[in-house]
Amino acid sequence: MDISGVMRVPGRRGAALALAVLMLGLTAGGVATGGVALAEDRAQAADLARRSGAVHAALTTTMQRYADTMHDLAARTATGPDPATAVAAVAADRLPGAYQLLIIGADRAVHHRRVLDGTTPPDQPRLRPGPDLLRALDQARASGRLVAGPPHLLLADLPLPPARRQPAFELAAPQPGPRAGWVVVSIRARDLLDAALHGAGVSGVSVALTAAGAGQVAHWSDGPPARAAAITADLGVAGQSWQVTVHATTPSDGAGPATAPLTMLAAAAVSTLAALIVLVVTAAHRAAAARARADRAGRTAAERRAEQAEQAARDREAELTGLATTAAESLHAPLHAIAGFTELLRDETPGLGEASHGFLDRIEQSTTRMLRVVDELRAYTDTMDQALRPEPVDTERLTLEVVAAHLDTHTGTRPSIDVGELPVVTADAALLRQVLEHLVDNAVRFVRHDTAARVRISAAEAGPGWWRIEVADRGIGVPEEHRARIFAPFHRAPAADGYPGTGLGLAVCRRIVDMHGGEIGVTANPGGGSVFAFTVSATGVTVPDALPALSAF
Repeated sequence: MDISGVMRVPGRRGAALALAVLMLGLTAGGVATGGVALAEDRAQAADLARRSGAVHAALTTTMQRYADTMHDLAARTATGPDPATAVAAVAADRLPGAYQLLIIGADRAVHHRRVLDGTTPPDQPRLRPGPDLLRALDQARASGRLVAGPPHLLLADLPLPPARRQPAFELAAPQPGPRAGWVVVSIRARDLLDAALHGAGVSGVSVALTAAGAGQVAHWSDGPPARAAAITADLGVAGQSWQVTVHATTPSDGAGPATAPLTMLAAAAVSTLAALIVLVVTAAHRAAAARARADRAGRTAAERRAEQAEQAARDREAELTGLATTAAESLHAPLHAIAGFTELLRDETPGLGEASHGFLDRIEQSTTRMLRVVDELRAYTDTMDQALRPEPVDTERLTLEVVAAHLDTHTGTRPSIDVGELPVVTADAALLRQVLEHLVDNAVRFVRHDTAARVRISAAEAGPGWWRIEVADRGIGVPEEHRARIFAPFHRAPAADGYPGTGLGLAVCRRIVDMHGGEIGVTANPGGGSVFAFTVSATGVTVPDALPALSAF
């Protein structure tokens, strides 16, 4: 194209137009730079608020889990004949960061002690609390609630080098009833912070935990702060008001810190270039470029919408799982307390009439049913993030233990359970026990009324490196159209109406078997009933991420 021909005609008009384009571009660049800077600040503030919320939620959930566990344990040890058994039943992961758990009598004698950090400190026959801890015990007794003591150094940590020492604190829960003692747990604050944040999958933050009058109690970080901005929020710790301060250690998902200057530089460059070529770019070229930009922007917007929809689905699933977990954990301790106080009222209240005993029986039965629902809901949500601990497991011995425990607690017509020769497999023993417990319980429970259950448990090879475990029954059976659907959460076949259950047991089984890389299914048992079967790796075989092709159920 002959540019001189174009430039010759407009002359000054072309220069003025070029200057106008340049000035307009620089002005627009300045406005855009200010907008980008403001958007960056807002994006960083929103990102920091999201991270701070995740930290606060993780710590609040952890402290609620402590409160529920300790009130539950206080109720059990107050009414149960063997506190040691109740203490031993508490899973260590329910008390993250805990050093030791004590059952203290009213005279402050240590009735039972469990050390949770793997050390073997000297015995402690009697609690010798300082003034602050003594005040916390008195407050717990007076209020009937969980109370936190002030931060301090544990005696067990004094021999450690200063760099390895960390502040700790105690939580005290009063026992109800005549024993009038306490359940006391000692917690290292840094270990608590680490376990709570790692357990919730929180990253990209630097967290400082402070207590009133004690300064910083613990600090956790996965890197140096990426920017100076921080958010400080109050954190309730068993009646005490602590604070948690959060910095971000990684950049936010929005624009980086150099985006605003680069926007201005780019605006200046583009404006200058536009001023030089404005007289030679045709309307057709500009239209084509505009259409191309619109197409690219449309595709980008569609991709963003798809990503946002996928992220929303993931967030919704996580929200529902969190809601189920929180509901189960919040109900567990109150239900145990109701059961404990019902038993205490029945045993220690003379003169109750027949009607009163009937009401207590109904309360106990309803509480037992609710506890079963809560336990199954907790089992279902716990398996979502639980890590496998595969090891050689003797399934025959494990099955016999499950059957013996079931027969010991079974009421009504005694079932017939035949356990065949079963193999040694590679699995997580605790999770495999849950699968067998659910399948045996279903086989015994879902039978026609006034009919003794007949169950056969056997095994067969299911391919190289795999075993197939079968639990066959003579129960009510599962219609063919429901055999795939009964492993979904809360689904129950119509024939199961009138039988107790939540519809979560088989869903828990499927999730555990999936975690092991196996398959689970049900077929009809010739002559009546069902055969539930699942596959599991043979001993010496690494648990795979996915199951190789096996014969269908």
